[in-house]
Amino acid sequence: MGMGIWLLSLPLLTGHPASTHRAAVGTAWAAPVASWAPPRTFRQVRPALVLGQLVAAPAAPADSAPVALGANWIVIPRLGVSLPVGWYSDCLGKALVPRWGAWRWNCAGSNNTYIMAHNPGTFTPILDLRAGDLIEYGDPQGTVHMYRVTFTAIVTNAELWPLHGLGRPSLTLQTCWTWDGTRDFIVRAIES
Repeated sequence: MGMGIWLLSLPLLTGHPASTHRAAVGTAWAAPVASWAPPRTFRQVRPALVLGQLVAAPAAPADSAPVALGANWIVIPRLGVSLPVGWYSDCLGKALVPRWGAWRWNCAGSNNTYIMAHNPGTFTPILDLRAGDLIEYGDPQGTVHMYRVTFTAIVTNAELWPLHGLGRPSLTLQTCWTWDGTRDFIVRAIES
């Protein structure tokens, strides 16, 4: 029993697998790239992790221009992340966060856009975020907000400071750090 609890407290993925394991295009274990395109194109697009398979990121063309970002959409250009954002409105936290997708929690403090998703899963790539990285978020009205990452942290699920707003508009990203859900990986960014 004690060994099982200890194993549950170990970190999940501690980095995005594509950042440490590169597949040669055309290898037997390279995942196919889907033909569906989000409402925005990027200079760099990293294919998604598909059933545990990895794909190498294509080279980024230097002359591609960004296209308008849609409502309820998050983009992390350096990581090639582009995701729709749904709404999670259970302020008591009793409802499970859906397994796939990114979810905005509307119960966070004022001036704090709070988005969460699972690791392993949708938010595994955010483990590679670092101070200075750009994050774009299209709010429900379609207004695009630009944020710069200020820091990342690993917190217990009892710590409430990530929910609080700051003196200026901020963005908080949350994903799982341990299998048992007792610790989370937090990214804090300030609107620029």
